[in-house]
Amino acid sequence: MKKAISVLMVAACLLCMVTACEKNDKKENDTSAVQATETDCTAAELVTTEQEGEITISEMIDQRIKEEGKITLYRMRIAESNSPVEITEDLKVKIISYDGDKLTGYKNPDDFLMETRLGDIIHNKVDYSTYNIGAYGGNWKRYDNEFGDEKYVEEEGYVQREITTDDSGNNAKLETLYSYSKGTLYSRNAGSKEWNQTEKNDNLPVVSFGTFERIKLDGKTYMTFCVRDNLNLIEYDIIPDNKFTENKTVVYDTPGTEKTTVNTVDYLKEYQAVPKEELEQMIVFPGSKKAESSQAAD
Repeated sequence: MKKAISVLMVAACLLCMVTACEKNDKKENDTSAVQATETDCTAAELVTTEQEGEITISEMIDQRIKEEGKITLYRMRIAESNSPVEITEDLKVKIISYDGDKLTGYKNPDDFLMETRLGDIIHNKVDYSTYNIGAYGGNWKRYDNEFGDEKYVEEEGYVQREITTDDSGNNAKLETLYSYSKGTLYSRNAGSKEWNQTEKNDNLPVVSFGTFERIKLDGKTYMTFCVRDNLNLIEYDIIPDNKFTENKTVVYDTPGTEKTTVNTVDYLKEYQAVPKEELEQMIVFPGSKKAESSQAAD
């Protein structure tokens, strides 16, 4: 009996030791996971140093296309809310590029909204061979609906860069890339064999350059532009810097408004860019005083 009790005690001790080791290992693994997550979700820093020069929007687009074949941007689209959005590598974005002729979208098949983690893009972890890559925006497609009484025929689809001023010619509106589609809608009443023909012209503003800021992520800098669209959603576009754009502020190049800075206060609201003070309420850089005060309030 005593021998049996001794064996049970030894077994219990061994079990305790194994359990303790497992708990210790789990704790170490959990710590590693937390550290990895923290590293993986690096927060963006707002670059506030004095910029050394200026570059126009057209120069930025043209030089990038000339040197790299296209300009690529990462877009976050959000509804206004009381909860500020934090800019980190964990942010999910849509990827769009423009080559001077057409706009291309990159859809991630592994994400419900076809979006991609910003950190995965920055660290070159995206496998584009699995992506659905094709025309972005308002291009028409031929289709028949379930009743077979409606179809579109695309005649023309193209991209246009539009730079405009107000009637006085003194204030620049947002410089915008539009995706245009011209086509014909054929429709007929139920049971009829006669098609009715309607000419249609659709255009979609794809990239509007509004409030400007520069951020830094993983040692690299990025230009950002923020506007409010017609649905009252906020579009925050992130464009990687290169040697041609780094350390430069972005200005308009509309005739008569040369060197007018993109975030000039006078026409921010009128042309749907997001005013600086409003932007600061909506988009927060982790580690900032606002972020700390927000966390303290929670």
